Amino acid sequence: MDITAGNLSAEAIHAFLEEKKKQKEAEKRKHEEAAKAERETLHQAFLNDDVPGDAMARVALVVRRAVEAGEKQALVFRCPSDWLTDQGRSITNHAADWPEHLEGEARRAYAYYERELKPRGFQLRAEILDWPDGMPGDVGFFLRWNRPDER
Repeated sequence: MDITAGNLSAEAIHAFLEEKKKQKEAEKRKHEEAAKAERETLHQAFLNDDVPGDAMARVALVVRRAVEAGEKQALVFRCPSDWLTDQGRSITNHAADWPEHLEGEARRAYAYYERELKPRGFQLRAEILDWPDGMPGDVGFFLRWNRPDER
């Protein structure tokens, strides 16, 4: 309903505001549904996609940038903690068996680390990166190259 000289009244204003409110709610629902669908698509890719063939080149680029910035570690992988079997609890608690709670791409990324990067002298550290509403958010895998006597 539009407000015009012909229907100007408090009731017309209330109807106009109610219509605008409904439109905003519908737009918000549409946006949330699209975001949910995109997240599900990403989750399916997370569960099913393999480590890309150019993974070593990608890792090398990230590591080089970190080294040039004076860092001793680089974030090489990130995913939502709720995509892990324990929602990241073992990582939060620094449990020795945290890799056993990985699945999908996170499991494959860890296997890639074990197979390709660990033999090259790298260490891997997993941590919760953020805490939305006090709950574990994203998990990050940090590749480290400091010597054992360094911290």
